[in-house]
Amino acid sequence: MKKFQDTGKTDQILQAAKKLFWKHGIRKISVDEICREAGVSRMTFYRLFKNKIEVVKVVINRIFEKTEKDYKAIMARDIPFAEKVKDQVRLKYEGTNELGEEFIADIYSGWNKELQNFFQEVSSRIVLMVRADYEKAIEKGWIRKDVNIDFIFYMSQKMAEMTTDPVLMRMYSNPRELIMEFMNMMFYGIIPRENE
Repeated sequence: MKKFQDTGKTDQILQAAKKLFWKHGIRKISVDEICREAGVSRMTFYRLFKNKIEVVKVVINRIFEKTEKDYKAIMARDIPFAEKVKDQVRLKYEGTNELGEEFIADIYSGWNKELQNFFQEVSSRIVLMVRADYEKAIEKGWIRKDVNIDFIFYMSQKMAEMTTDPVLMRMYSNPRELIMEFMNMMFYGIIPRENE
């Protein structure tokens, strides 16, 4: 990812791009539309960013930086691990709630390999952090000893890919509902929780 100067114009471009990406996805939006929404010239855009994909990368990176910060705050709290898991599910919901459906579909569809590789690279930071925390939780007895962490991460990746499956998506009104169904199934199973 190109190093960029964080200026007022940079922020205008990123905010405009994010707004457009959330509403229309990445593929449908042109650099000209981003410039028009941001109120900047093409020359200003290209002085700050190599292309539209670089803008998407910065937007994604900022999302993951916020997620990482929020996740670390949850894990640092002095509460039982089960409460931390509930907070993680809530964090996932809030994170997916702020993403546009078209944006999610474009990320997982694989239409741009550079972007798909970048997304995998930044998401792997979170995966490594969560893996370490869950391995520690198994050692401490907070998670069942027979849980296969590799299976959890494999299924998480497959679930993300399934958001592009039209048959599956007809069962849900939006990708967020599918993601939350998966998260709840993963952490809570199908048995009703005590407080329901």
